[in-house]
Amino acid sequence: MYKSVLEELQSNSYDKMGKWSSVGILQLVLKNPEEFDKVYNLLFDEDSKNTFDWFIRYRVAYSFLGELAGEIFPPKISKEEFFKGMDSLKVDRKNGIIHIQNYFFESGLFEVAQSWVFEQYDLKGKCEVSQGDCVIDGGAFKGETSFWFLSKRAKKVYAFEPDPYSFSVLSENIKRNKVEEKIIPVKKILSDRMGNFPLYATDGSGSSVIDTSSKINTGKVETVEGITLDSFVEAEALDRVDFIKLDVEGGELDVLKGAVEIIKRFKPKMAIAIYHKPEDMISIPKFIFELLPGAELYLSHNFYNFSEAVLFVNPRG
Repeated sequence: MYKSVLEELQSNSYDKMGKWSSVGILQLVLKNPEEFDKVYNLLFDEDSKNTFDWFIRYRVAYSFLGELAGEIFPPKISKEEFFKGMDSLKVDRKNGIIHIQNYFFESGLFEVAQSWVFEQYDLKGKCEVSQGDCVIDGGAFKGETSFWFLSKRAKKVYAFEPDPYSFSVLSENIKRNKVEEKIIPVKKILSDRMGNFPLYATDGSGSSVIDTSSKINTGKVETVEGITLDSFVEAEALDRVDFIKLDVEGGELDVLKGAVEIIKRFKPKMAIAIYHKPEDMISIPKFIFELLPGAELYLSHNFYNFSEAVLFVNPRG
């Protein structure tokens, strides 16, 4: 190998989470390549299969090359395009309030661009929120996606956000826009069981349930009540659930396990993040297919790096 190339590889940067999860993908590819073939064949269209192919190649390359993997397997959206999309948002520089369509809310430009500019949770004509839908927003952060669902004419959005600070901003955003009857904030952790959970609270978008016995976890820990979607829907006596969005920092499969009854009953459309854990790319599509064998499964990636892969599920055809 030429010395200049070797030096470039050695100095090339990488994200720690990206490195960890990409090495995990590499290990799974080496141990169980047939599992990836099974998921590939579950996907409903060629676009999804091509996205799956690209994503696995990129993640394997990232485990060796870090950010250089993007030059070999370029993503659909470049970093420059994404930041240009962020720059297009209207922001009041005095108070940090973002004005978009008829809404005014506080949130991160990064997260708002994902939802509003690049429409991360929308697969037009295949799996999307429709007028009058009842939506579950799992991992609502400060409400940017919940407001986006309203812009798509959803009737009601139940916004689950366990991080205390993010929840307070979410609640204030709802009051500011006078949509208390349309967005219902819920300060609870969604999981596969009831009880209290230790939450590593970052005051940002990366808050997650942790293992308190681990020495890796450091920082502020909050105790937050956890519930299942099945129990929530029963307690609220909801007669419909039309769309479920989940981006809960690696807890997506647990949330799905706690929502089996409502998924079978209502057959909601879904948009599920499947990039947090290496095994998510395999375990979540397989779980969904066993639960809803007739559903259409799609894979989308509207971002510039190793994260933000979203599995869309449409059981309604």
